[in-house]
Amino acid sequence: MSDGKTAGRRMSAAMQLVDRGGRGPAPEWTAFHGPAELNYAQGLLNAELGHHDAATAFLHAALAHQEQKYGRTRALYRITLAKSLIEAGEVDEGAAHAVGSLEHLEEVESGRVLRRLNEVAERLRAVNAASARDAAAELTEYAQTKGAA
Repeated sequence: MSDGKTAGRRMSAAMQLVDRGGRGPAPEWTAFHGPAELNYAQGLLNAELGHHDAATAFLHAALAHQEQKYGRTRALYRITLAKSLIEAGEVDEGAAHAVGSLEHLEEVESGRVLRRLNEVAERLRAVNAASARDAAAELTEYAQTKGAA
């Protein structure tokens, strides 16, 4: 909460607890908060601090570790990655991830993901690139369709 240095130290400590490498039992909370969740949290922290290049590395790792069966979570990770990619100047890749996140939402609905989709669509509309305009239109259409349902 407004203290990036302390948050970074706490994230590092949490990652060390998860990756114990056989040095005794891990804390109970690590059963849920494994590598995917911790990489996602580290990515969010970096994004909040404005370190979007670092954020994208952690968000890519989070997505790689997240199981396919968790569609809503994969969508959230991808749309968050898209936002950081756009902020890091990687607009084409960000636009592709933003649109790609929609495939994970076929079976689930999530207000949080729809809010993030709208945020990313807004950022894409501010970029003067065909990929950004096309992606923004597709995200907006999807959000309007889901909002009307």
